[in-house]
Amino acid sequence: MNLYNIALFFHVVGALGYFIALGLEWFNLQQLQRTSTVEQVGEWFKITGRLRGIGGISMLLILIAGFYMTFAAWGGADWISVAFGAMILQGVLAGVLTSPRMRAIQKAIANESGPITPALDALLHHPLLSVSMLARVGIALGIIFLMTVKPALMGSLITIAVGLVVGLALAAFTMGSRRAQEVVA
Repeated sequence: MNLYNIALFFHVVGALGYFIALGLEWFNLQQLQRTSTVEQVGEWFKITGRLRGIGGISMLLILIAGFYMTFAAWGGADWISVAFGAMILQGVLAGVLTSPRMRAIQKAIANESGPITPALDALLHHPLLSVSMLARVGIALGIIFLMTVKPALMGSLITIAVGLVVGLALAAFTMGSRRAQEVVA
C-alpha cells in the first residue's frame, strides 16, 4: 500500500459521495415538486439544507486526492484538465441555474402558508432546475468515463460534450413527460 492508492481510495469515495449528493438533490427536487402546501416545501428545504454538506465534502475529497494523484503520477494529462474544467462547469451550472431559483423559492415561502400558489408552483417547476440537475449528472458521468478511459484531449472534450447533451436530452424528456401528464390531468 502506498500514498497513491490511499489517495485513489479517497478520490473514489469522494466520487461516490458526489453521486449520492446528486441523487439526493434530484430526489429532493422531485419531492419539492410534489408538495401541495407551503409548509411541506419548508420541510423539504430543511432536509435539503442538512444534506447539502455531502456534496461539498465529497468535492473536497475529489479535489485533494485528485491533485495529489495528478502531481504524483499523471502530470499534465489532457483528460485531467478537461475533467477539472467539467467540475468547474458543474459548479457554474449549480450557481447560475439552481441557486437563484432555490433562493427565490425560499423567499416566496417566507411569508406564505397554506396551499401552494400558482406563482410558487411556477418557481418549484422552473425548467432550469431540471436542466441544471440532469446536465450535472451527465457531466459527472462523463468525468467518470474520463477517469477510467483516460482519452486524449479531443476524446475528453467529446466525452464531456456527450455527457452534457445526454443530461440535457434527459431534462427535455422529463419536462415533456410532465407537460403531457398535465394535459391528460
